[in-house]
Amino acid sequence: MLVLLLGSVAQAAETTTILTGKVRNTVTRSPIVHFKGVVDKVLVAPGDKVQKGQALMRYVLQDEARRALQREVNLGPGTEASKGQILDLQSQLSQVTAQRNKAKSLAATGLGSNKAFGRLEADVHALQTRIALLEETIAKQEANFALRMEELSGYFDTEIKEGMTLPPYLFLKSPIDGYVLSISQTMNPGAMFNEGFTPVTIGQMDPMAIQVPVYEAEVSSLSVGDEATVEIPSLGNKTFKATISEIAWASNDMDVSRASYFNVELIIPNPDLELKPGFKAVVRFTLK
Repeated sequence: MLVLLLGSVAQAAETTTILTGKVRNTVTRSPIVHFKGVVDKVLVAPGDKVQKGQALMRYVLQDEARRALQREVNLGPGTEASKGQILDLQSQLSQVTAQRNKAKSLAATGLGSNKAFGRLEADVHALQTRIALLEETIAKQEANFALRMEELSGYFDTEIKEGMTLPPYLFLKSPIDGYVLSISQTMNPGAMFNEGFTPVTIGQMDPMAIQVPVYEAEVSSLSVGDEATVEIPSLGNKTFKATISEIAWASNDMDVSRASYFNVELIIPNPDLELKPGFKAVVRFTLK
């Protein structure tokens, strides 16, 4: 956010400084579309109040993306080969275990060698270890696939299971409670988009924030928690009370030939939603 300093006005006692900034949201989020798609219908408009998880846009997958996603669902966790290996290893383990037991009995009666028994015991342990590692790999693959199906269920707004035919529509959902701040002008029915696109921006409107640059000689007179008066010209110069929430520790310009200013952020309650992002604000600080 570019904030311009209009001036610093000091009274005779030099107790007040006046700065200008713009009102902005304290939190904004722009949910990402994760697939190449085509807009079917935009379900909200700027200014609408939305809840976390509410659908913002309905869309369909582009053909290539749909084929790839359907193939992923059809293939499942891909554990068949590992499960086949386990069956083979279990068969080997059964045979080697029988040989180990026989060698143990022979060694106990003196008719066999302890060395042969020890070698077979090591083979049994090795096979058990390989089976355990494969079982662990299978469990991880199945857990990852289950998480992926849960993720897709959120996109399609219905439960997605292995092998099923994907539903026609997906939904872009709001990540937070808030208000629709903007919608991309390209989001018309039939419009195509790529993965990573952010068609809607959601913002929280209460409280709001203002950031102003304070001159280096004055910033040390301010503290977090100090109050300030904010005047909004577009609301007929209506005034609001604001509280300093953050003071920068570094100047926003390190060029020694120019004066230094430090960004100061203020928080303003906005229960009636009078303040809008972008409103010009005149901030008056009383210096200590």
